[in-house]
Amino acid sequence: MITSSVEPRRRRDRRPWSRRTPRAADLAIAIPLLLFGAAWLVSAALDHGMEIEAAHGHLDRIETADLAHMARLQEFLVVVLVVAVLALVSRAPWTVLSQVLAATLAGVALTGAQHSWDRSHPGSTGSASEGAVSRYRENNAFRIPGEMSPESAQDARREADRVEPVLKRLRESGTWDPKSVREALREVGFQEERFGPKGERLGGTLSVRDMGSRFETDHYVTPEGALVGVRVHDDACVTAFVQRANYEVKINGPYLEGGCFEPRAGH
Repeated sequence: MITSSVEPRRRRDRRPWSRRTPRAADLAIAIPLLLFGAAWLVSAALDHGMEIEAAHGHLDRIETADLAHMARLQEFLVVVLVVAVLALVSRAPWTVLSQVLAATLAGVALTGAQHSWDRSHPGSTGSASEGAVSRYRENNAFRIPGEMSPESAQDARREADRVEPVLKRLRESGTWDPKSVREALREVGFQEERFGPKGERLGGTLSVRDMGSRFETDHYVTPEGALVGVRVHDDACVTAFVQRANYEVKINGPYLEGGCFEPRAGH
């Protein structure tokens, strides 16, 4: 009688954690992920700085920019931690390490942003995002633009495309005072908005004014530059500004107070 001593072949375990990811493949993933994470954090910080600069000292716009920056950091941190867990399951130690480093950088940035928020809002309770957004909507409803219909938004975008090259040219030439901006826009076909004695609109769509004063240290200053508003329809506007540092053109619905121009704080 012959008995076979051959044991049945074991089925190869194909689960992700059954074997370690080869070092070459691990490094090929870890290094680009780390570089991408660092680049993203630097880009987010630069974008946040530009948003603060574009706020022109308006506290509500600065608060909104700060909250958006913290939200982006939180989302990035979640994504990085998920990738780290997947790398841990796949037994890719270098990828895990790269994501831990990226998470650490994001955590430091988020902690710094949160501390900055806490210092500027010493009386706030609860999370920054919940408290500030709630207060903003309650106290600044008059500064939230109205809704635009799709058709009106399309028309506004066409008008914005006419305004943008004019402001670009003026900034490049070093000219951004309201009078020069108004004349340049009139040359391309815009007509100034006119009103009757009772405030009724008589025609025209264009309004140009100075940048508005803001408080600095112990007095009010009016920065150089011009604000532009074009009332395209009753529910659609083009709003823009041009100054030494930059310029911007966007479309939005009108405000309850101020028409195309965002009302100033103080209510």
